[in-house]
Amino acid sequence: MSAQLPDDDAQPPVEPAPDEKPLLGGGRFGLFSEALLVGLGVSVLSLPLVTAVPALAAGVSHVRRHLDGRPDTVAVLWQDFRAACRGVWLVSIGIPVLLFVFLFNLQLAGSGGLPGGTGVRIATLFLVVVVLVVVLRAAAGWTPGASWGAVVQTAAKRTGDDLVGTLLLAVALGLCAVMVWMLAPLVVIVPGLLALAVVAVEHRAAVRG
Repeated sequence: MSAQLPDDDAQPPVEPAPDEKPLLGGGRFGLFSEALLVGLGVSVLSLPLVTAVPALAAGVSHVRRHLDGRPDTVAVLWQDFRAACRGVWLVSIGIPVLLFVFLFNLQLAGSGGLPGGTGVRIATLFLVVVVLVVVLRAAAGWTPGASWGAVVQTAAKRTGDDLVGTLLLAVALGLCAVMVWMLAPLVVIVPGLLALAVVAVEHRAAVRG
């Protein structure tokens, strides 16, 4: 009788099921490449400026589709964008106008034309960040057929209720601003990174209840 070798009882490695989806929907670089794709797509769709909000909403939806393993083609991104454009115009026009007013206020305060210019700049920058965080949360809260007015109101409430998430999004905005300041062409990938950030923040809030 031959002696049993130590490896005789070893089980062969279990191969993953053919339809098993890699972690985060795309292997080692899948999520990063998806963020790049979303950033480029949202940047192109935002060129008219007034379409930036629905474009970002479509980008956030696209990231979620990718993570959930649902269809995430460019055609689906376009369909989400068209759906997000319905009823958004008051919001998508009002927000750039509001940000332009804040920018003008910053320039005026920086020129010394206003008393207490430093305080005005700090307060204005704070308001800019708050508005941008509300926009990110609104993009994350949008669903096809939803009223944009209700979406923005809910986003503003969540901005105040989830202060940790708001701080995380403010940090993400700051990091993206630094990236663009260091290398301006990176602006085309910023929307994808912000879409990924807001999906992560909203997921964190949902998990914590």
